Amino acid sequence: MKQTDRMKEWRQTIVVICTVVLTVAALAAFMQFELAAIRADMNAQRAELNAQISGLRADMNGELAAIREQLNSMDRRTARIEGHLFGIEIPQDRADEE
Repeated sequence: MKQTDRMKEWRQTIVVICTVVLTVAALAAFMQFELAAIRADMNAQRAELNAQISGLRADMNGELAAIREQLNSMDRRTARIEGHLFGIEIPQDRADEE
């Protein structure tokens, strides 16, 4: 009788161990699927942010080019005024003639 009780205990122990191992494996698989979903979401958000940053850079580059053009225009006008004061003739640019 004692031997059959021991066999039952071993079987129960084996069932518990297998149950724990299968539970851990199932949780690990679930976590892998969740991790893949999180990575996919992050990649989509990263792509959206990169597109927004590219748009902002393009806008900034356009604004900077306009500011540089205004500064260059002011520099040319200042040079003509200085040239006029000191008797040096500086020809007008085509952009200023319009």
